[in-house]
Amino acid sequence: MFFNVQNINKGYAEDVKRLRNGIKPYQAIQEPRDGELLDYLRLAAIDHRRMLLELGQKQEIRLHYGACMSMVEITTMLYLYWMNIDPNRPDWEGRDRFILSKGHAVPGLYIALLQSGYVKDSDFEKYRTLDSIFQGHPDRNKTPGIDCSTGSLGQGFPVGCGMAWALKRDKNPARVFCLLSDGECNEGSVWEAALIAANAKLDNLIAIIDYNKKSSYGSMTDRNDVSPLSQKWDSFGWNVIRAKGHDIVDLSKALKEAHATQGKPSVIICDTNKGNGIPLHARQFISSSSGLNVQNYEEAITYLNNLEKKINEEFGSRIR
Repeated sequence: MFFNVQNINKGYAEDVKRLRNGIKPYQAIQEPRDGELLDYLRLAAIDHRRMLLELGQKQEIRLHYGACMSMVEITTMLYLYWMNIDPNRPDWEGRDRFILSKGHAVPGLYIALLQSGYVKDSDFEKYRTLDSIFQGHPDRNKTPGIDCSTGSLGQGFPVGCGMAWALKRDKNPARVFCLLSDGECNEGSVWEAALIAANAKLDNLIAIIDYNKKSSYGSMTDRNDVSPLSQKWDSFGWNVIRAKGHDIVDLSKALKEAHATQGKPSVIICDTNKGNGIPLHARQFISSSSGLNVQNYEEAITYLNNLEKKINEEFGSRIR
């Protein structure tokens, strides 16, 4: 096994999928009704972060930890709970589509594909080698479950708009979810596609912005700042929703609102913390592509283990 099942990947995603089977699609999570499901989603997000850390440590490579960690709850929610997908049929025409427009954060997408069942643990042994299904950016020709090859910022989102338009024309009820970074909103292609999507009334398109307010080189306020984002997207004719990007319940409510919106596309602007889950990133700015020394790695694992322990103690017998 690539990921240690004793202390890195404890399989909480399987518990989410077991509970998910009894719930109708596209339902917001409510407390206390869905308390057990919520607990497992939070624990699956902890597993996700531990696997990201282990991936970088075992392979001794630099990863975009900041960009990967800030989107964990978003991809956990989409792949384990919200999207209508079938990992056994990755090319199923009725599936919801997902595009990671911020393609440099693809290690996080690979973990989501593992947790949802598209790929195997052993696939990570050859991570980022020439014959691997896992390359440094998403490649739809190599990886099951990847709907769009991305990398250069600003290119994935326009493809998502095209997908949504094609689904509309084919009368296919599937939806397109596209995850962008806030820095990516500097790209003119994003706003050109946003204008077209609004004019075409693509209400089957949901853009999600990882609004961590930091670029690869520092705070967005010190560079070409994109704020105020809400007003910009609203002026382009989109339904704008704000959400707490690390709050599973809040994300589910935002997705429910977006799903119910008719006649215009929706954008969910998620307030997140870059590098969330890594104490080093909370203390100081770290360049997006970076490595972790043993001390910083162990500190992050300890932090996540303590968070897991806290959830287990709070919810007792409902969680193993």
